[in-house]
Amino acid sequence: MTGAQLKDYLEYSAKYYVQTPAGAPVDTAKLTNAENTPDYNYDAVSGLTYDIDIAKPAGQRITGLSFQGKPLDPAAQFVLAVNNYRASGGGAFPHVAKAQQLWANSDEIRNTIIQWVKAKGTVDPGAFASVDWKLTRDGVPVF
Repeated sequence: MTGAQLKDYLEYSAKYYVQTPAGAPVDTAKLTNAENTPDYNYDAVSGLTYDIDIAKPAGQRITGLSFQGKPLDPAAQFVLAVNNYRASGGGAFPHVAKAQQLWANSDEIRNTIIQWVKAKGTVDPGAFASVDWKLTRDGVPVF
């Protein structure tokens, strides 16, 4: 997928959050599932850094989108790993179902992860997990 397509993907995912103006109280019990978007139709993308500005309307929320510390090139090519539900168009995320498929596996994701952990022996949370995105309102972090 291209950088521009990944931005579209993230914008579509960010509709999950209820639009909340800057300065208004944030009710965490009512912050998600906007327009009845189910939790399984919210995706984050690892490897990119970005903010989701919930003060903005859906479709205009992704800001500061970058890759390796530089603004994301809309023409750059990326490989996006998704499950078979998403790859076949599940959730109606843009561009995914029509993207070139580079690899497919019929194993359940949890089994693939188990095999990976067994091969590694241990998992260092500091090396494995990262926080690459945050919620903002007009550029100010929500939390």
